[in-house]
Formats: sequence, C-alpha cells, structure tokens
Amino acid sequence: MKAGEILELNMFVAVGRTGRFAAAAVQLSVTPSAVSQSIRRHEARLGTRLFSRTTRSVSLTEAGQTLLAEVGPALDALSLAERTLIAGQRQSVGKARLSVSTVAMELLLAPVVADFRQAYSGFHLDIVVEDRLTDQIAQHYDAVIRRGDLLEQDMIGRRLSGDDRLILVASDAWAAGRPPPVHPRDLAPDRIVIRRPRSGAILPWSIARADEAITLRGSSGLIVEQATAARQYALNGLGVALLAHNFVSGFLDNGQLQWILPEWSAPLAGFYMMYAHRGHLAPPLEDLIRRMQASAPSPP
Repeated sequence: MKAGEILELNMFVAVGRTGRFAAAAVQLSVTPSAVSQSIRRHEARLGTRLFSRTTRSVSLTEAGQTLLAEVGPALDALSLAERTLIAGQRQSVGKARLSVSTVAMELLLAPVVADFRQAYSGFHLDIVVEDRLTDQIAQHYDAVIRRGDLLEQDMIGRRLSGDDRLILVASDAWAAGRPPPVHPRDLAPDRIVIRRPRSGAILPWSIARADEAITLRGSSGLIVEQATAARQYALNGLGVALLAHNFVSGFLDNGQLQWILPEWSAPLAGFYMMYAHRGHLAPPLEDLIRRMQASAPSPP
C-alpha cells in the first residue's frame, strides 16, 4: 500500500469517528479542506461513496461503515504499537482524570476497570461520576465519557458503544391491578421523570411509533436527578420510567421489569470518549478505549 493511501485511510477513520470534517482536521493537525480533498480522492479510488453529506451533517454510508469497522482497529493497533515502543515503560505510569456519566460508568467502565488496573498498576485513574455537563478544561479533566449527541464542536470523540434507544419500563408491582395502557398519555400520572442537573428543567418524554410521535412535558409523578434513581423507582413499583434499553436489559431478562408499550421508543446516541487536545492519548487510555469498546452492550 502506498503512503498516500495510508494517509487517506487515516483521514477517513478520523472523519468516520468524529462525524465532522472540522473535528477530524483538528485531530490530524491539517486543514478541513485537506481532509475533504483526501476523502474525495479516496472515494474516487474505491469507486464508491463512503459518506453522505448535507449542509448540516456528515454520516457514513453502508460501505463506509463496513470499511471503518475493518480499518479502524487495524490502524489503532499500529499506532499503539509504535507509541508504546517509543514511550517504553514510562507510558505505563502516570494518571488521567475522567468525568463519566452514571450510566456509562455502569455499562462501560465498571466492567473493565479491574482488569485495566491490573494491566497498568502504575497508571492512576481519577474517575468522577457525574451526569451534569462539565467544562473539561476548567475542571482539569483529561477526557469525558458522554453520549454522542453531547459532543461539542471543538472536541475529539472516540466512539465506545453503538447507538441505543429509550424504552418504557415498569415493574409487575406497578402493572398489577390496573388495565394495560394503550397510549403513553395514559402513563402521565405515573411518569418517573429526570431533572437536568445544571438547569433543573424536566426532561420531556419524546417518543414515537410507526405512525405517531408525541412529547410529554412537565412532571406528573416522581422527579429524580439520575437515570439510576429512575430505574430504582421503577423496580420498586413507583411508576414508569423512560430509560436506555441497554441500561435495563438485564432487569427485563430476569423479570424484575417489563417493557411497557414496546411499539413506542426513541433513538439514543451511543457513548463516546471526548477530549479537547490535539495530541495522542497515552497508550493506557487507548487500551482502556479498546477494552470498553469490546465489552460494550450490543445495540438493541
């Protein structure tokens, strides 16, 4: 493979992972024009479109998704091998401060952190679990883990999990002795809603089925600060919660929760590790990303 083709692949992977030409340019320390031209040359060489472009967004085509799944891990492995060789043992020591949402902590980080610490005993992770949006620079975080729809324009995002969807769940105790609901509006008195940590505003229920979309606003039932509390209240039979499928799938499988009105749902972005600096992450953090990607729940 020619050097120019490897450069094209690097730029393709950067755009595919960040979803933005400008963010890829920042990551690679080149101009957005250089990225755009490289992608056009790459598509022309392959004879297929890798991205669907509009004035507002850039998304991978099916061919682009297939190529990213094959090429991305290979380039990551080559990059990590080179940096590890150069940095030597010194890169296995150090520290990183991470801001992680409560759901991401449970689904992505908690399952891998023990093995990670065993592999990098000299590398210290300072993990702050919080759901509020945070200023990475002001709070001195090396990276934050949040859903992709919260990715800021100037930050670099590395995808950790597939997209999910929001579903309605409740316990048998809540469902017992009442007629089955036929529409989400029937659930208004029993909604468990989540308050935005920073503004205090109540997150609306915006859900849809094949032929209808609705938004339920305001609070009628219980108000909580975190998704973990909403799930616990639902488990206790105190109402119906709108939560990520992957966050409740285990409780659906063991019968502690049931899926209410399964034809209704809402798309939900997957998780990303986001950081602002242009340089490479330390090899231990690169390895942490791969561990989280490998253990992430499968998309519903």
